[in-house]
Amino acid sequence: MATRILASLAVASVFLSASPASAGYREAAYVTTLYSDATYTTVVGHIYPECGFRYVQYHLVGTYSYFAVDEFVGYCTENGWEPL
Repeated sequence: MATRILASLAVASVFLSASPASAGYREAAYVTTLYSDATYTTVVGHIYPECGFRYVQYHLVGTYSYFAVDEFVGYCTENGWEPL
């Protein structure tokens, strides 16, 4: 009986340590610069990240365009920003 309980505890500890809740939240965040055309010379807008408790939300400032360049700016964690 004691062996069965210890085996159950060992299995439970493996699953709990691998669960997302215990692993902590960390997601990459990017600033996107939007350009008017394929020459990438005229900036028409930016998309900025906002870090929440367990999410990254993005906000457009300016005009959206398919001609874009992403720049990695840091990580969003459950404790706020983790800069580079």
